[in-house]
Amino acid sequence: MSKRLLFFTNFDIVLLGSDHMKLKKNELKIIQLLLASPDYISTYDIATSTGIPRRLVRDEISNVRVILSSLNLNLLSKPSKGYFIEGKSSKDLSRLQNIINDNERDENNVFPTLPKDRRNYIAKRLIEEASYIKLETFANELLVSRPTVANDVLLLKKDIHKYGLTLIQKPNYGISIQGSEISKRKVLADWVFENLTQSDMFGDFLDAYFNSPDYQIIEIINQHQIIMSDISLIDFLICFSIAIARNTINHTIDSPIANFEQFKDRFEYATAKELGKYVQERFKIDFNEYEIQNITILLICKRSSRGLSASHDDNVITIANEILARIKAETLITFDTDKLFRILSLYIENTLIRQAYVEKIRTPVYENIQYEYPLPYHLASIASATIQQHSKIKLSRSELSAFTILFNNAINNQNKKKKKVLLINCMSGSMFTLHRYRIETELAAQLVITKYTQYYRINEEDLSNYDLIISSVPIRKQLSIPVINTSYMITNDDIIRIKSYLSYLFNDEDLVYYFHPYLYSSNVKVKSKKGVASTFYHLLTCLYPNLKDTFKYELNKQHRYTLNTFNNVIGLIKLNKPINANNNIVAITLNEPILFDQQQMQVIILFSCLDNNNIMYNTLFNTLKNVANNELDVKKLLSHLSYPEFLSVIKNNK
Repeated sequence: MSKRLLFFTNFDIVLLGSDHMKLKKNELKIIQLLLASPDYISTYDIATSTGIPRRLVRDEISNVRVILSSLNLNLLSKPSKGYFIEGKSSKDLSRLQNIINDNERDENNVFPTLPKDRRNYIAKRLIEEASYIKLETFANELLVSRPTVANDVLLLKKDIHKYGLTLIQKPNYGISIQGSEISKRKVLADWVFENLTQSDMFGDFLDAYFNSPDYQIIEIINQHQIIMSDISLIDFLICFSIAIARNTINHTIDSPIANFEQFKDRFEYATAKELGKYVQERFKIDFNEYEIQNITILLICKRSSRGLSASHDDNVITIANEILARIKAETLITFDTDKLFRILSLYIENTLIRQAYVEKIRTPVYENIQYEYPLPYHLASIASATIQQHSKIKLSRSELSAFTILFNNAINNQNKKKKKVLLINCMSGSMFTLHRYRIETELAAQLVITKYTQYYRINEEDLSNYDLIISSVPIRKQLSIPVINTSYMITNDDIIRIKSYLSYLFNDEDLVYYFHPYLYSSNVKVKSKKGVASTFYHLLTCLYPNLKDTFKYELNKQHRYTLNTFNNVIGLIKLNKPINANNNIVAITLNEPILFDQQQMQVIILFSCLDNNNIMYNTLFNTLKNVANNELDVKKLLSHLSYPEFLSVIKNNK
């Protein structure tokens, strides 16, 4: 049987020692593999079983041939078959084995010296052997004291507890790891994945599949239209290879997967059964029904949501609706696309499945994602709290990252939504066609002409179906939606003016995305500019804990910012140099007005954005000007509003 992929359960531990014949690590690996093989073994299988890049295997084989020759052993090679050690007399094999044993203790080889590596070694041995092993045995193997091993074991006990595994210590017998087979495989999968570099994953691992018979595994997955990211595919293949390796040594899953009946009609189950047939043919291993069930769960948990319809699970739909409702209530952000609901429901469904079966997504966890995407992260936190409320499940960091990216993409898509246009043109025929064609061609990314009509029929239209009107007929009466008047024959100036207005409209609507609940505070009690600066700093550090405290002194330097005031009530401070790459608007309302640079204000807005064209700034400027001119809204702002109430006042005056 081929030994491909079994190296993923091997942490390549080599122990200290010495011998008159020194072997390099790769030479040692290849010789051990050749000795264990009853038949020829190919270059590909050597590479995948040892972790040595294929491009290096042939060079290492040349060295191995010389070493074996010095021991009266011959390395045979056959095209398409590989390599095999000839002349395995008991005497020669004994010599070779002694050399291997000595080299396994060679100080120049890699061996576990760090506590974490020693714990990995101990756990691997216990999981593979499934028997009691004495601490003294580990101490001798690792060349450390028994107390050191005892301390490693205490820490290991904590490491494996989160997997539902128990470390048992029995007098005169030693220690053993007890628990389900699935849990043991999760330990191996986690540690293997942690020890793979990006180069290992894509260069030496995934690339190896493309030129191997085992590419059929990927083809089976593709044929069933299961879409995975590259990392998720690697993750699945690692888990799959571990399942093969464990079955090889008769460590099988011997009980049904809990609540599996609900998945038997899914195509992932059919895919798993086909993969089981492949394993039987390729590796002469019979996956039992419980192994097939486990593979099904892995496929469900690792697959992408692309191409899937929205979840039909009532509980999932309830959670998704509540998440969107809470987001709207807390941030005034609305997502009106069916696509987002579909993706969100699938995210929730897969999250619940992963948590139920203690599976994970191995997407990179972005350490600073909450600082780089503060608003999407806040929306993800709302989703997490809602899911936890309904299911008692707390999202992991990787799950939270995935939801953050989901909401970030949703916000970006929302902002890019095309405007629905009612086109009015007084001309007909070719002139009208030219007019319409130029608008549709040059502004296709920003708008879509939903309908065209004549001026005299405008009263027949339900204007709520459109975002704006573009008209070659001068329209001077007040309508419920914006109007852009153009020339009879549309000009370059008309196109520029429409683009400019659309930019304003887009950003006008986007204003809500620039605020953040953590960057708002009401009824603030300060008496000076210094107090305002400290308040801004305190709020910003809620999102950006690494913000330098020198920021508190920025407002002492008037050349660092621009100040505008509106009706001695609202102050707008624009930083000339943004605090970071994010767009941030910090808002505070004071319990009483103060003098700031000799100007009175009680509502103070700090604008810190990468806004080279001043589009957002101008939008905010005009919005605050409108608020200040509305006596009722001013009273609202000064009444210590909640964040949604404050944002509602801003939004209604855009």
